[in-house]
Amino acid sequence: MTTQDAGARKLGRGLAALLQTPVAVTPPTAPIPAPPTAPDGGIRHIEIDRFVPSPFQARRSFDEQQLRGLADSIRVAGIMQPVVARPVGDRFELVAGERRWRAARLAELKSIPTLVRILSDEEAAEFGLIENVQREDLNAMDRAHALRTMCERFGLTQGQAAEKVGLERATVANLIRLTELEPEIAELIASNGLTSAHGKMLLAMVGGPQRIELAREASRDQWSVRRLESAVKRFGSPRSPAREAIAPPARQAVIVDLERRLSQHLGTKAFIATDVSGSKGKITIEFYGIDHFDGLLAKMGLK
Repeated sequence: MTTQDAGARKLGRGLAALLQTPVAVTPPTAPIPAPPTAPDGGIRHIEIDRFVPSPFQARRSFDEQQLRGLADSIRVAGIMQPVVARPVGDRFELVAGERRWRAARLAELKSIPTLVRILSDEEAAEFGLIENVQREDLNAMDRAHALRTMCERFGLTQGQAAEKVGLERATVANLIRLTELEPEIAELIASNGLTSAHGKMLLAMVGGPQRIELAREASRDQWSVRRLESAVKRFGSPRSPAREAIAPPARQAVIVDLERRLSQHLGTKAFIATDVSGSKGKITIEFYGIDHFDGLLAKMGLK
């Protein structure tokens, strides 16, 4: 186990333990002011107006009705789990628990229990994503964009991101691919009109108006993934028919294996297409931003 692996696993366990710690809430009429700076560790009550949202927040929208429900619960029972924040100047940047903070503001609390941590940008992004992944509290598109942002901003491969958040590499790769879908389809997935499995199936189809219309029909009529698969096959996959035409089964298996090995080495999707003879072809490598592209160049020894 590498030091990085150990750190990633330790981070996940530490957050889980933290989020299971019940903390009594300070009455709104008696706030305990926090000092201008706070050392790493230790739960304290911090005035609610001193928090700022995290720039790494994975959640892209907050359901107002759910927030009001949580605020009603907080008024009755208090906040049972502290938020996590890191000091930034004379403020505290939320790392995990923004939903609780928003609900506490609706409940008109003066302060909330907070675990103060000294964290780097990358650690702060990990903490926020891990909290939501462990709670299964994000929709598929929010999770997909958060994972893609982690890879792009911090130069992580999909395998490294998977280790940090405790998911299989294939799961991370499939989620990140959802960000390739049109905004109209992404919104259907985010609102639970379609599942991530539907989104994965739609990726087998060429993008454009036809794919959007098919997604809308599948959502409107509540198609199963199997029924959507049949519809996608009628339109044809952008890759599979051509591959079957240019390569016999034995060579096709070799190409698929080479694609798999190249994708694992680079940590991103790679495609190989050859002519009928197999003597020439092209390689297509996906990247998700300039930082990710620079990382791929370094892996190929070009930087």
